[in-house]
Amino acid sequence: MKIKITLPILAVLAIGAVFSWVIPRTERSTVVDRSKGISVETARAPDVRKGPHGGKLFSKDDLRVEVVIFEQGVPPQFRVYIAREEGKSVPLDEVSLTIELHRLDRVDAVHFKPSGNYLLGDKTVEEPHSFDVKIQAQWKGNSYRWEYSQVEARAELSEEAMKNAGITLAAAGPAQLKNALVLPGEVGLNEEKVAHVVPRLDGVVKKVNKALGEPVHRGEIIAVLESRELADAKSDYLAALKRANLAKADIERETAVFENASKMLEVLERESDLDEIYRQLQGLTIGESRAQLLPAYTKLKLAKSVYLREKGLFEKKISSGSEYQIALEEYKSAEAKYLSLREKTAYDGSWNLLQKKRAAELAGLDLETARQKLLALGLAQPEIAALPNQTGSVFTRYELRAPIDGVVVRKHVAAGEAVRKDADIFLLADLSEVWVNIAIPAKDVKNARLGQRVRTYSENLGLEAEGTLDYLGSIVDERTRTVTGRVVVPNPEGRWRPGAFVTAELLLEENPVPLAVPAEAIQTWRDGPAAFVKYGDFFEARPLKLGKSDGEFVEVLRGLRPGERFAAKNSFTVKAEAEKASATHDH
Repeated sequence: MKIKITLPILAVLAIGAVFSWVIPRTERSTVVDRSKGISVETARAPDVRKGPHGGKLFSKDDLRVEVVIFEQGVPPQFRVYIAREEGKSVPLDEVSLTIELHRLDRVDAVHFKPSGNYLLGDKTVEEPHSFDVKIQAQWKGNSYRWEYSQVEARAELSEEAMKNAGITLAAAGPAQLKNALVLPGEVGLNEEKVAHVVPRLDGVVKKVNKALGEPVHRGEIIAVLESRELADAKSDYLAALKRANLAKADIERETAVFENASKMLEVLERESDLDEIYRQLQGLTIGESRAQLLPAYTKLKLAKSVYLREKGLFEKKISSGSEYQIALEEYKSAEAKYLSLREKTAYDGSWNLLQKKRAAELAGLDLETARQKLLALGLAQPEIAALPNQTGSVFTRYELRAPIDGVVVRKHVAAGEAVRKDADIFLLADLSEVWVNIAIPAKDVKNARLGQRVRTYSENLGLEAEGTLDYLGSIVDERTRTVTGRVVVPNPEGRWRPGAFVTAELLLEENPVPLAVPAEAIQTWRDGPAAFVKYGDFFEARPLKLGKSDGEFVEVLRGLRPGERFAAKNSFTVKAEAEKASATHDH
């Protein structure tokens, strides 16, 4: 019976002995370098024992070392308490101690000297207190090493995880801090690129080609109307065109008659033979002056020959004086009539030509008036030129065309609707540029000037643009007590929508700083500002001392080095991951 009881007890004791041997060795391992006589003891922070001063306790052989990061009323500093295993004190000047802090970006070496009852490190332990710690000690000719890891304020994120979280990086560097006047603004249409489309005549809408929001191009047909007023205008134009063409033909014929009559007068002036005269005038259009002037010339020639014959006979005393006088009178009468007809031909020719020219000018003026009326009604020149070839059935068709490239932003028309000539049926706007109208308080107008740089942005729309103040009102609004300023913003993609409220920063001055980060990159960590710096796949909180800020960038006085990459956008995601990884602040 005693044997049965003893065997289970022995088994339990044996198992206990095994665990008593295994458990201490899972907490701490010692590596001995036989060539140098150095023992290295490595432990993770959770496995390190606590010492009487609340620090991490390490021991080997007869030496016990307690490492404390002390930060009560002073900047964080290492204090190391040295003792024997049985608790006896050790003269501090007998111990040489160095601690290396292996951080993500550097190694900090801390050296120690006695201070009271402990060894005091020679430098501040900067936050974050996240590092691999290597302790090296020498005492009585023996060397000791201990290692432990303390990780906090750190998060591991792959490139894919960063992409999914929308985290972007930036490098710390110089920036221009802006002193700006922050003002409300509203996106509006560029009033220099807006067209109100009116029919210009009464009619009935036959077809509407464009809907609200659709793009249009200059000259494109946006609606078709039927109008009797347009038919009358087209008929008036065609009638004026016929009168102008007829007047043109008249003036061409009258010009030919005038020129030919002048030539006839030149030929008659040379007193050529009648046969020669008829030959030279053959085929020429001369008109009634030919029928009047040539017989008079012939009669003159005959009367002159009779007169010369009677004169010769009279001088020779062959004929009587009365016959000579009759021949002389008939010659003078024929000459007077001929000369009168010459004068009349010359005068009538120039007068008739002048009258024809005047008639042609009046016809041309009527035609131009009719043409301008059609142009004013919206018809294009090619359409007007094609009117003589059109049938009467299309005379009432009125094509309403877009005067500019743009978008239909308002539409007040439907098929079958009767519209008046002054109805505002379409509003077209070119949205490639928009105006941002800024309300500048009267008290701040003294700080505004034309050409001043303005940053315009909308966090809701995710838009930002820079421009200059190109208009500043001269009147203070009685109701709002503000003056309107204007910035022209390019809008090639149409993302700036008129009517949206935005924020405008009127730049007053710029101050350069050597090191700054975007304001959105800064997070609160351990009750202070911090940025999350990236090394490899790890982000680590870096406490910052901040300086001036303009709302967009913040000056960094301490905590970052130029060129260090940090989470610039969506850094709160990194903070959340770091908080999950380090729930306590254990020193």
